Amino acid sequence: MTEHNEIPAHQDVDFTGAEVSDEDIKSFIEGGPAPSFHPVLQVWQRVLEPAAGEAKTEKVTPQYATRILQSYPGLTYADMVDVRDLYYGKILELSAILDAEIGTLEQPFEYFDAPEVDAEENATHYKALLTDWQKQFLTWELAWDCTSPTAAAEVAAISEVHKMFFGPTGIVAYLDNIKLEFTEDDQAALAAELEELKAGSRE
Repeated sequence: MTEHNEIPAHQDVDFTGAEVSDEDIKSFIEGGPAPSFHPVLQVWQRVLEPAAGEAKTEKVTPQYATRILQSYPGLTYADMVDVRDLYYGKILELSAILDAEIGTLEQPFEYFDAPEVDAEENATHYKALLTDWQKQFLTWELAWDCTSPTAAAEVAAISEVHKMFFGPTGIVAYLDNIKLEFTEDDQAALAAELEELKAGSRE
């Protein structure tokens, strides 16, 4: 897997693709009276869904700009709109990958009514998504041009989105709720696909 900067957690910045707290997500996963469980695929879809609207309306706040400037040298306040637009654009690309994978489900979400069922029935979908998302991050990195006027903003956006998805409190961590098994063979298959993507970029 590729390496990314680790930066301080979002604090008072509403710039994460959805204003949803950990408590909200936990409540959504555990559910109310009916249904009592929501598959992680559905949780991800709900978390990412607001990004399309926020991409058009989100205002860059002083708090956000200051945190980004402290985290990524080389940026200026004037770059913050580029960071915002790149950030949301990348979330929407990853969200489209999720929607496409959900579109291949043979059963409606209601069928997956318990963590162990979700882990068993959707395992191939989760592993495919983890692979496709990682490949998308690598594609962005391979396409990065250090001479581009938006090179610094691109690095910031990639790192911020990576943290949102794969960081310790990112959305991928919700797979812990269903105890999805990602074996050594799965890791090897992922590494092979990433290496193939790298090799293709060098040809």
